[in-house]
Amino acid sequence: MQSLKKLPEIFATSPSSRKMISNALKAHRVRRLARGLYTKNLDEPLEDYVRRHLWEIVAKLYEEPLLDGRTALQHGLANDGCIFVITSKDRDTALPGLTIYARRGHQPLSDDTRTSNGIYIPSPARALIENMVPSRASSRRIARTYSQDEIEAYLEAYLGRYGEDGLTRLRDQVRSVGQQLAMTEDAEKLDQIIGALLVENNALPEVAGRTDRGKLRIDADRVVLFEKLFKVLHEFIPADRPVSAIKPASNELSAFYEAYFSNFIEGIKFDIDEARDIVFANKFPEGHREDAQDLIGTWQVISDAAGMSAYPANFDAFLRQLRTDHASVMQGRSGKNPGVFKAKANMAGGYEFVSPEKVAGTLKEGFAMLSQLKGGFRRGVFAMFLISEVHPFDDGNGRVARIAMNRELSAANQARIIIPTVCRDTYLAALRSMSRMGNATALIRMLDFAQLWTFEVLWQDWAETRSILEACHAFLEPDEANERYLRLERPR
Repeated sequence: MQSLKKLPEIFATSPSSRKMISNALKAHRVRRLARGLYTKNLDEPLEDYVRRHLWEIVAKLYEEPLLDGRTALQHGLANDGCIFVITSKDRDTALPGLTIYARRGHQPLSDDTRTSNGIYIPSPARALIENMVPSRASSRRIARTYSQDEIEAYLEAYLGRYGEDGLTRLRDQVRSVGQQLAMTEDAEKLDQIIGALLVENNALPEVAGRTDRGKLRIDADRVVLFEKLFKVLHEFIPADRPVSAIKPASNELSAFYEAYFSNFIEGIKFDIDEARDIVFANKFPEGHREDAQDLIGTWQVISDAAGMSAYPANFDAFLRQLRTDHASVMQGRSGKNPGVFKAKANMAGGYEFVSPEKVAGTLKEGFAMLSQLKGGFRRGVFAMFLISEVHPFDDGNGRVARIAMNRELSAANQARIIIPTVCRDTYLAALRSMSRMGNATALIRMLDFAQLWTFEVLWQDWAETRSILEACHAFLEPDEANERYLRLERPR
């Protein structure tokens, strides 16, 4: 009989170990994950534990599983906690917090990648072809495959990341893989979508503009809101707060705090030392891997001085930049569709953002106004609110919006805007006031002070800067600051 001590942390039953495991389960020395699968971990909440060890669990439950449907394109959980795989047995498995849906399908191809734990990841060409097969959502789960809108959004993000040459290579692979899978009709449909995207990308701007206006839908109420902000910003005279040439060490320091505070606004909370270890030592706290990857992804975008110093010159470049930023920020949350526009409506506190079918058109109308504004502050504030109000992604919109704001400021050689924890509620209240009442003045004043504060902080030495921020009450949570009658102070 096997000894419990000799078994790995996650293990499956065998005929010789069944009785021993049954006794261990009764004695609360192991916990059940699924039928025939157990863990010796007794402390971590099972839902967190399953997500942290997801792929190890999938590999133990199925023989040579291959990611399927939307899981293959997302490389992770769907929003409702579903995983789709192709295996030799079509046996679904319910786990704490998620469900694995298995179906029989074509065996792995030579272009599919086998990971170290035995899971196969299909090539992008195969994943896209298999996602061309329509599927329906049910009361229990999301649709197994992407909708055509989601496939088009994925391809647009792919184009932004790999360029026309990369998309053309993918198109060539689609034709070959379609034959290997005996799915030539689905491959041909996908080929047509890619071809149309390449043609549209090569269209002259004025031609593309006329075509888009005929097919893109807009949120008229949001456009009116953007016009209000545009008018007030156009008349606002911002202070000139230029920055000198950024030294690498100084950029590293300010970028760290910009990423740290931007994630704190979204509820991702680490203490400073813990956050520094995450960013610079790649040390992930137990049970907080996704939060840590959010912080790293945000920092990677913000710390790229060259990338943050050039704003998109046209709408297509704006969309590509938006998707690229989002893909980096959300790189650790495959279930949130990094770099892909939302397919479902989203809201916050009962306030619904722009519906998915109107995202592209509304962004385009907003970008047209953004292009007419002069000066980094005006453009930065408008870009931030445009992205925040449209909310084009499932998650991560606030961080991407603030990145766009500071890219506009850096491109104009103006001080960026860091919103410390103590100002979180004030910032969100200003956004709500603009969204619901068109109060542009409150938003502009709040961001103007935040820029002044950022401009006056000395981002030179780690210990010195931390002391300055503590003296300014930057790290205080709003509730504590209110109880102590404290607010953000200017550096002295």
